[in-house]
Amino acid sequence: MGWHMNEIAQRSDERLDPSVRTLLEDLISAYAFALDDEDIDRWPQFFTESGVYVLTTKENHDAGLPIGIIRCIGRGMMSDRVKAFHTANIFEPHSYSHMVSRPLIALGPQRDSYVARSNFQVVRTMQDGRAELFATGKYLDSMVVESGVARFQERIVVLNSRQVDILVVMPI
Repeated sequence: MGWHMNEIAQRSDERLDPSVRTLLEDLISAYAFALDDEDIDRWPQFFTESGVYVLTTKENHDAGLPIGIIRCIGRGMMSDRVKAFHTANIFEPHSYSHMVSRPLIALGPQRDSYVARSNFQVVRTMQDGRAELFATGKYLDSMVVESGVARFQERIVVLNSRQVDILVVMPI
């Protein structure tokens, strides 16, 4: 991604159309709610056809290392991950609950494109009722609005810790 969070902070006071801000904030919220509701089949639809999803650690992100824990380029790869979730992955049933901060949003480099940063915490609850803080970090988003629909062009999920639970079967 060719922008840095300092740029968003400096440019976040640029005038965004309030209706566009609402579309972008709704995209970020709907994404979290879909995962919390275990509706992983909807996950690829939050992205453009060539969208990119990366789950990585702060250490790798800060070092500019492109390979993360999960890297999906395009809806096709995301759909394959969804299929694997349903057919190949074996894991203890659990659910997520995302808490996402209000994003800083700035105009992106192209027309109708935007960049954003929001912080997140994810609580994972196991079937037996055990709940734990599963992940914390930040979302670095590049989004577009086309025909009144907001989608991610790129979502980089940067985990604060380099210790990653092996039970990352769903996107964060």
